[in-house]
Amino acid sequence: MEESHEQPRKPVVKTLTVQLGKVRGWDNRANAKKIIALEDEVQHRVYKELPRISEDFGRLCNMMLAREYSRRILGVKKDDEDAEKYEPRKRYTKYVDKLKSGRMINGVILSQSYRYTNSHFAGEHGKELMARGSRQLSTHRTDGTHPIPFMDSGVRLEKDEEGYWLCLNVFSGEWSGENGVPAWLAFPIKIKPRDKTMAQQLQRVILTEWKLKTAQLQKNPRAGGGRKWLGGIVVEYTPDPWKKFDPGTVMGIDLGVNVPAVVHIRDNGTPCPWATGVGDGRSMLNTRGIVRGEIVRLIRALKRKPSLLQGPARDATLSRLRDLRKKETRILKTAAQKIAAQILEIARRNGAGTWQMEQLSAGLKEDKPWLSRNWAPGVVKDAVRWQAQQAGAELVFVDPAYTSQRCSKCGHIDRANRPKGKKGAAHFECVKCGYSDHADKNAARNVSTPGIAEIIAKKIGADSIV
Repeated sequence: MEESHEQPRKPVVKTLTVQLGKVRGWDNRANAKKIIALEDEVQHRVYKELPRISEDFGRLCNMMLAREYSRRILGVKKDDEDAEKYEPRKRYTKYVDKLKSGRMINGVILSQSYRYTNSHFAGEHGKELMARGSRQLSTHRTDGTHPIPFMDSGVRLEKDEEGYWLCLNVFSGEWSGENGVPAWLAFPIKIKPRDKTMAQQLQRVILTEWKLKTAQLQKNPRAGGGRKWLGGIVVEYTPDPWKKFDPGTVMGIDLGVNVPAVVHIRDNGTPCPWATGVGDGRSMLNTRGIVRGEIVRLIRALKRKPSLLQGPARDATLSRLRDLRKKETRILKTAAQKIAAQILEIARRNGAGTWQMEQLSAGLKEDKPWLSRNWAPGVVKDAVRWQAQQAGAELVFVDPAYTSQRCSKCGHIDRANRPKGKKGAAHFECVKCGYSDHADKNAARNVSTPGIAEIIAKKIGADSIV
């Protein structure tokens, strides 16, 4: 099949998720534009109000959702005589009046509640809601962890000698003036020293190569104390055109669990400085877990002795179980195809005509039962094979033995290169040269090496002779 590498230059929207540091203020005046240090009392006030804003926004979305449901689905029109007596409308009106009277939240943030609500009535979601009962009405979080949205007019990305800053217009000007809290807040963006990709992406936004569209501010659910927040920066850019596939450019693909696949490129023997993860295994497992939990519940009900499920009830339960298993398979295949499509995109951007992927062992279920049971890497393997065939790339399977223990920098192979401790199983550190990296990225660098199986075999043989 002849592959066409002519790509329409369509804009791509992407969200950069970043970890934020200790909050400061931002002077947004045209003749100032500087970071403002905040006193401890002001910082404490800011961290106290942010969860309240998140809580208010979540409640506002829920009330607007009920109001729009009454209007769009139940047919309660605005000009009806008894429309304002309808409880969802009354609650929404009172709550909006309360928020407006306080004037703490920037009005642009409040206006985003309609955009959030409107999405529930679009596409397939709207069709299911029109069926009146086939889909449950969604509920937004009101525990202070709901994302706080910001339009482009209330978002700035700045850089100084300290690093990158995410500046957001959180509070209204009137309220901030009365309470001595800056309307604009500045959060330092934390970037790990080895994460070169994020720094490059942020720099593209600073240089206006990528357009800054919107942003979100969300409390980090994995960190306590109330002072750990995450930022979501939404950018838009036109990707570079695809390159023609070159058999000498090799892409190594290493399969994992938390990160389903890690990719590394070697351009005619020269390794690229970066390796990137593809997909989110934890997110997929959480989605699959909803179906898996129902399957386990039904299986236990069928095996229970004595079982109450007999006759027609048992037949209905078995039919439901078959439907759930099919749904689970579709979830896995959909997730695998998305991962494979992203891998193909990386190959096209770099012109990788040869793909090297680790060969899954026949005894995977016995060797790694957790991996096989929860992630089903064989589905990803089939999806990658299909994408390679469609794109006209050569897919080569390599023996993964020792690729996770071999140092991609000096070639030393040792089980001790994978230290077990506080840094976790994903850490790699060579005991010979001291090179450290994410274990999956190091393995992907090894898998992308042409003839890696022979190189490892010779190394193992030489070490055994010595």
